[in-house]
Amino acid sequence: MTFAAFVLIFLSTFLHVTWNFLSKSTRPSVAFYLLMSSMAALIWSPFLFLGGIPFRSLPASFYLLLFGSVLAEVLYVAGLAYAYRRSEISLVYPIMRALPVLMVALLSIAFSLGRQFSLLALAGMVLTTVGCLLMPLRDFHSIHISGGRRDVLFYIFLGALGTTFYTLFDSSALKIIAQVAGERTTLQALGYLFLIEFGLVLGEIVLVLAIPGELDSLRKLWGHSYAPMLAGCCSSSAYGLILLAMTRVDNVAYIQAFRQISLPLGFLAGVFILKETGTMPKIVGLILITVGLLMTVKG
Repeated sequence: MTFAAFVLIFLSTFLHVTWNFLSKSTRPSVAFYLLMSSMAALIWSPFLFLGGIPFRSLPASFYLLLFGSVLAEVLYVAGLAYAYRRSEISLVYPIMRALPVLMVALLSIAFSLGRQFSLLALAGMVLTTVGCLLMPLRDFHSIHISGGRRDVLFYIFLGALGTTFYTLFDSSALKIIAQVAGERTTLQALGYLFLIEFGLVLGEIVLVLAIPGELDSLRKLWGHSYAPMLAGCCSSSAYGLILLAMTRVDNVAYIQAFRQISLPLGFLAGVFILKETGTMPKIVGLILITVGLLMTVKG
């Protein structure tokens, strides 16, 4: 992996942590993510025309995958918003980032998707699971998780489930585009990303109108806070940098591995900037999750 690729990945992970930090530092809400997604959709909109996606030739299965991905994205956003509202970023961010890697791996094993995993990867999954179970504990003297923490874990699980399925749906949808177009390009991926962001905006509008209090949150944010727009710029830039990094590595597994540095960055942002409590179970759990994910990607 080139030094340029490393710099791109590091900047991407920093931007990913930044937009999560911005959403947590305000009062987390679906309304925040609606404004954020609107900004991201605006940024990616030119690529709808530049991407060269052959819409008329795409089969119905593509549009079903696109619809499923948007629903999964909405689930992810709702889970993330209410997990952040109820708990610390130093707890939510590492687990929310780790669980999808674990879930995708387990689904791959269950449905024989792709290559079989090595013993190293399986051991990494076990470490990641143990780390996720340790982080919500207040200390090592009790294995009891309070009712409040159980609610948080429920929303984290919803967000991770959404991430898992939109990852699988997006991967399949992009393969269909490449097969129909006869090639796979970065412009296609960016054009597809606009479709996702636009669909996410529509889904978030429904949630804002349906969930009590979200419309009030939207009114408070609209025209009074630049944080959602800045978060939208950060999230869009983070993905763009990853796409650029993919052109500079021989094996995309390197990208997956180095992206895990966002876990300690998110944890440190919560502890040192938001003054959250860095309990020993959190620290040990974070270490196990990070090492486990690296082993899973490597294996």
